Amino acid sequence: MSLNAKWVVIAVLSMFFLVALLLVGYRETLKHRAEEEPKAVVTGLNDGCVTCHRQHSAALVMQWEASRHAKIGIGCVECHQAKESEVDAWKHEGVWIASLVTPLDCSRCHQKEYEEFSRSHHARAGEIISSLDNVLALKIAGLPDNPADAVNGCWQCHGTIVKFKRDAQGQIERVGPEHKPVIDFTTWPNSGIGRLNPDGSKGSCHACHSRHEFQAKLSRSPENCGKCHMGPDHPQIEIYNESKHGIAFYANRARMALDKDGSWILGKDYSAAPTCATCHISGFVTPTGEVQGNSHDVGERISWTLRPIVSTKLNLVRFDDGTQDDFPDTRALPDIGATVDTTEYVVEHDQLVSKTVPRKVAKVLTWKDRREGMKGVCLNCHNHTYVDNFYQQYDSLVTLYNDKFAVPSKSIMDELTKEGLLNSKSPFGENLQWTFYELWHHEGRRARHGASMQGPDYTHWHGMYEVSKHFYTKFLPEVAELAERRGHGAEWKAKLAALMAKDEHVWQQGMTPEEAKALQRAYEQRYEEKAK
Repeated sequence: MSLNAKWVVIAVLSMFFLVALLLVGYRETLKHRAEEEPKAVVTGLNDGCVTCHRQHSAALVMQWEASRHAKIGIGCVECHQAKESEVDAWKHEGVWIASLVTPLDCSRCHQKEYEEFSRSHHARAGEIISSLDNVLALKIAGLPDNPADAVNGCWQCHGTIVKFKRDAQGQIERVGPEHKPVIDFTTWPNSGIGRLNPDGSKGSCHACHSRHEFQAKLSRSPENCGKCHMGPDHPQIEIYNESKHGIAFYANRARMALDKDGSWILGKDYSAAPTCATCHISGFVTPTGEVQGNSHDVGERISWTLRPIVSTKLNLVRFDDGTQDDFPDTRALPDIGATVDTTEYVVEHDQLVSKTVPRKVAKVLTWKDRREGMKGVCLNCHNHTYVDNFYQQYDSLVTLYNDKFAVPSKSIMDELTKEGLLNSKSPFGENLQWTFYELWHHEGRRARHGASMQGPDYTHWHGMYEVSKHFYTKFLPEVAELAERRGHGAEWKAKLAALMAKDEHVWQQGMTPEEAKALQRAYEQRYEEKAK
């Protein structure tokens, strides 16, 4: 065969292989697209919704079309349908609907998640309405006729009572030919996790599962939790970001399987890092190889409470109606089958009121049981010694904060109030009350949360350093000043002197000459001599 003929054969074969590769690539591309982009299924009455809203709120429709709901034919009516008798219902284009979708609505398909969420701390977050924090927003930072700080601040994370505008007779105002109910603008829009809904349910699934796409990767991502779990009093997202867990997540986000449909199991579907959802909600592989399922009861694996003035370990009592209460380890646990008086907050006439409800104990989880649940997550990446030692480090920090600062300062505040030197009806009437509040609510929480999530800077510099500084240089001097002003100066001077004579506070008396000289020499060697 001549050289030219060989070149012709090679050229023909090359063209053949090129065309074959292009055809295979094209077919694989079509197949890949088909797998990744199934079409939205528009069923029945939803066709009218989609057609109209595609014109008036196009992005909303596009979000829904990208959702798993759309792919299996769950549309607008399935979520927004309502009964005529419901307080927020209105007849829209011939169909009774409600603008507000509640956890009770979601329970039509997600019953397990609804039951778990309804008993959780998240569902009760709206009870802040009756707390000291709400006094700050409504009274101190607000006006009698303008609760804007609470509306735009506290309630957007914690939730509030969804209210409607009412006429002089107390009837809900309605507008337009369809008689749409008018929602009080101070209570809607609101996606607070503990929102109190017109149908009696508590919470908002939308707080974590943003409508209308409901992306799995969004609810599994730490940024999602950071909307609320951040800032000076509960900086969990900042702590997570500085921790080894957060560093690993951001470096390996592509390996986290955040978009996976269905279950999302640590040790099976991903391994690169834990997120907030991993530790507090999601499933994991146990040391025996079994899969521990997820739970929307976010506090189930938490063994300390880090929110109050003094931290306690938390036992859990679950009742036969599905509700539950935390029992501090300082409180005796009831027997299974016993009846316990519980406090329940309900909405009556647009106000949050508390009621005493007797309930029968069905199950008891000790703080150790709860901790074992969290350890199950940890053991996917760490051995028993590592996990046990971490918990000892964490426990020791909380105990240090409690014993040295929280218990003494609370005791002082309680005694001042009992003696009438502080007005219990005016929680922020004195500088001392502001200092004490920030001591535990801001600085003390930062220290405790920092230790719980392995954030060293928040544990020390944003936490215990601030606690120490303000305890010694603001809190104690302000106690003495208040007592002097109220005519009890000598009595409280003696009490504070006795406190400062305890071993943990004697450092204020100064170092020995030898200690001072050694410290000065160490400073010079570390900084001044190196600068020469």
